[in-house]
Amino acid sequence: MAEETYTWHRLFEPWQLEQMFEKRQVLPLNVDGKKICLGKLGDGYHALEDTCPHSGASLGKGWCDEHGNVVCPIHRIKFNMRTGENVSGEGYYQPTYPLQLREDGLYIGFSNKKWWKFWE
Repeated sequence: MAEETYTWHRLFEPWQLEQMFEKRQVLPLNVDGKKICLGKLGDGYHALEDTCPHSGASLGKGWCDEHGNVVCPIHRIKFNMRTGENVSGEGYYQPTYPLQLREDGLYIGFSNKKWWKFWE
């Protein structure tokens, strides 16, 4: 099986991160045409798909609860920021994205694997 490769996009420079998360734990971002919810938890940064599968709301306009779950601002559906798993019981799942905190900033990775080549 081939190792998965990613195209990396810089989200923020190091000095911008503190300012961006000064008042919020999650932010909505548009990166290369993808809507992303970026969150800052005690163990670092996490990213998942921003659009709530239930209502279409932006998860990045919600908030994080005390367990590290992002809460949808419309119907309060919760997703684990680390795994994308729906933890409030509706059965949804949000795709997550890898992040790398490098010397020159925070990067997000988008898989180069094509969806129609699922057998590789």
